[in-house]
Amino acid sequence: MITVNLDRDSSTSLYIQLYESLKRDIIIRKLLPNEALPSKRALSEHLGISIKTIENAYSQLLLEGYIYSVEKKGYYVNALSDYRVRSNPTKPYVSKYTDEDYLVDLKANKNSMEMFPVSTWYRIMRETLSYDTTRLWDTVPFNGLSELRIAIARHLLDFRGMEVSPDQIIVGAGTEYLYARLIQLLGRDTSFAVEDPGYTKIRAIYHSNQVNYRAIPLDKNGIRIDLLKQSDCNVVHVSPAHHFPLGLVMPIARRLELLSWVNAQKDRYIIEDDYDSEYRYHGMPVPPLYNIDVRSKVIYMNTFSKCIAPAVRISFMVLPEALMERYLSTLSFYSCSVSSFDQFTLAKFIEGNYLERHINHMKRYYIKQRDDVIRSISQSSLADKTRIIEDAAGTHFLLKVNTSLSDEELISRLKEKKILISCLSEYCEHKNPLYESTLIVNYSGITPGQIRYFITELETLLQPYSA
Repeated sequence: MITVNLDRDSSTSLYIQLYESLKRDIIIRKLLPNEALPSKRALSEHLGISIKTIENAYSQLLLEGYIYSVEKKGYYVNALSDYRVRSNPTKPYVSKYTDEDYLVDLKANKNSMEMFPVSTWYRIMRETLSYDTTRLWDTVPFNGLSELRIAIARHLLDFRGMEVSPDQIIVGAGTEYLYARLIQLLGRDTSFAVEDPGYTKIRAIYHSNQVNYRAIPLDKNGIRIDLLKQSDCNVVHVSPAHHFPLGLVMPIARRLELLSWVNAQKDRYIIEDDYDSEYRYHGMPVPPLYNIDVRSKVIYMNTFSKCIAPAVRISFMVLPEALMERYLSTLSFYSCSVSSFDQFTLAKFIEGNYLERHINHMKRYYIKQRDDVIRSISQSSLADKTRIIEDAAGTHFLLKVNTSLSDEELISRLKEKKILISCLSEYCEHKNPLYESTLIVNYSGITPGQIRYFITELETLLQPYSA
């Protein structure tokens, strides 16, 4: 007769304990193939538990194929293959993908969430939960909720001067998702041009999708049109309002050259990445390239991750009408990747002018943050060993360092001091001596104490290696 140790004080039910014990005995061949199991009544009397408990355990084993039944005879052990299923409980899993703890993180473009109107956001979330449940739990349209697309269109008109139909907007969970859809829309035989230096994730997305791309060098005015013309590319990705990481603004003459290039052939397009365009601290915002495109050749992209929070994975793209029609006929089977709850919440946040107020509030905060960081550097010994390169926009600046250390050594030595930072050369496809010995300082999410620590450690590091 089968003997099973059952713990009646355990939180695990008796039938599950019995099921697990019998399954383990079958796997390790303690119970042999085609061996008869005791009847439910006999095992019930032997173990002192109810017939119903035995029946539940046998039913689960039968469902999973560990045993089989023969009418009017009973239950038998199934013959399993020689493959051995893990029979012992697994140990608690410890992830090997743990984030390293840094004292100062100047690499991540973080937001200062202490400044975010959390109470307002939570109130809108509660209002959203009390919204019409039919709409809240219904399937989201492929291009996003109409409420959010209308709110985005009004936001673009008010802040970027763009006249956009909500029907041209597609909402997605992050720009990575939207770039993947664009690759499918434009075709995998399309050759893409990217800025060099430029945002490395764009190149990674093109590479992972196995499409051709060319890294086109920049000059002081932006992407070089002469080299773009020499390439076989018919789609170019640019960030004309505020280039990352150089921070330059593409002047009108270069923009017109770029539009002349895109209009020269029917199948050419420009992807305008307007990330970080909200944070220009002096003068008026730089108008988007989209506004001077009269031939519907510009695909506009932006995200709310920077002006709200990285965790708000809501981005959008504005497609020219011809491309929108193509998307509708070929890719609209893809479901929208942002939940209706998040979309309703963001739509109300925009409609209530809370986003506008928050951006204006953050601009004032980041101006002070930038000024404090630059002042701290200029008042230290780094003033004679470094040069700050910035254009009073965004939330980062470049710090040119006078040192004999390589970029790899700079990053590694600072990492030993628990300081995470990147160099401009990391964003280059092709090596360029002009971009070496240049640190990228993202100051949006750091405290005064952290910047003092960074300056002190950088002073110490550069002392023996400066000319």
